[in-house]
Amino acid sequence: MNTNLVILTMPLGEMQTNGYVLGDTKTKEAYVFDPGAEPDSIYRMLAKEGLKLSGIFLTHGHFDHILAVDALLEREGKDLPIYANIAEKEIFENANYNLCSMVGQTFSFMPNHYLKDGDIVDVCNTKIKCLHTPGHTSGGMCYYIEDKFWLIAGDTLFQGSIGRTDFPTGSFQELNQSIREKIYTLPDWTTVFPGHGPSTTVGDEKVQNMFVHL
Repeated sequence: MNTNLVILTMPLGEMQTNGYVLGDTKTKEAYVFDPGAEPDSIYRMLAKEGLKLSGIFLTHGHFDHILAVDALLEREGKDLPIYANIAEKEIFENANYNLCSMVGQTFSFMPNHYLKDGDIVDVCNTKIKCLHTPGHTSGGMCYYIEDKFWLIAGDTLFQGSIGRTDFPTGSFQELNQSIREKIYTLPDWTTVFPGHGPSTTVGDEKVQNMFVHL
């Protein structure tokens, strides 16, 4: 277990999307999850903790989770690793699907490291397991840091709620299945870090979340 591992939360932009920094306080390596806005805020957080940005993970392709990526690439270089689910590729490529057309925004990057369900990524002296959780979008991905029992869940599961399923490629049935089979099978003490709102635990959501049909 990496005892130097930390996770930091940053509500970003008008949508108050939770961006997360996963960092190793010894090596100073850090990865940002879902940088949706406010790149300067992200860099202030990194500087405060003495961390160096080493890559980006995206839970899905909606605009409020990705629009700071171009600014990070401009500062760090275009070869910065950007991880996302291969099943989300069409979302990134379609402005109607990623909802940029709805808010009049654009972006120029594309993920350069596509992942699939069950893949393991070694970063920050720990292992991140990739869990494909379709429902909010077809290629939604949760990232499980088993060392710490941390789950970065994007818009799949919230405290007492679930992600919307009325956007392109969304499915209520798929989302419920994803939560039951991929998240509720994790230990009850697993901390869930959602895309919006406060963190929760798997055990608490099993008891209190009325949107998940068991």
